[in-house]
Amino acid sequence: MGEGRVAVRPVLADVGRINMLFAVRTSPPGDGWLCLGAPWTWAGVFAGEVARVREHLTRLSGVAEEQVEPRVAASVFYQGLATRVLSPVLAAGVCHGVLVEAARLWWDPHREGSVVLGTCQEEAVPVVGGMAGVADWIERTVLLGVLEQVAREVREVVKVAPGLLRGNIAASLAGAAGALGRDRPEYGAAAEEVTRDLLRRPCLEGSGGYTDTDQVGAAVFRRTTCCLYYRVRGGGYCGDCALEP
Repeated sequence: MGEGRVAVRPVLADVGRINMLFAVRTSPPGDGWLCLGAPWTWAGVFAGEVARVREHLTRLSGVAEEQVEPRVAASVFYQGLATRVLSPVLAAGVCHGVLVEAARLWWDPHREGSVVLGTCQEEAVPVVGGMAGVADWIERTVLLGVLEQVAREVREVVKVAPGLLRGNIAASLAGAAGALGRDRPEYGAAAEEVTRDLLRRPCLEGSGGYTDTDQVGAAVFRRTTCCLYYRVRGGGYCGDCALEP
């Protein structure tokens, strides 16, 4: 192992215990897996994923497929992927001070259900600069790296407002920080610190913020846009929705 570098597998094994959204496989990627660092090479994948999510929402709501808008399916797909990428990177940085590389994550698009990720990364460098350093890393490598590239490709398939997709990222980030804090209260304040920092940065500015605290004193996030899930029959509003009273 290189000097000053840290083994990634034990870190991912630990944060993967928070819940399934934090889990990353550390075995070699299988046939058909796609590298998140190069989404522009995924010919036809995004159109297929939007169609798959649209079909799922159709079955869930019991309506005809034409009653589920493609932009709703695109939004739901994007938020799911954003949550899966942000969660382990945030947790590795906050809990272990280790920088997991989102561009070296692999995704299996052939799996039904939630997004399954793996990585070929064996070593990582430690965080420099505390929680501000974690925020810097997430901004550069996840928000302006992987997720911006994926958003560009998704919008080539379905016209979805950029601000809506930024709101999805903000909601995913706040959701990951909240889940981390509930499972590991000793890291809750640090995860919230990273989230607040990122929400102030130009890439997420205006997408949402912490507006209150709940019964147990945890910060409550509210986004400024809507993911459009309410437009699916029976979908309703998410707890952080701008449209929720």
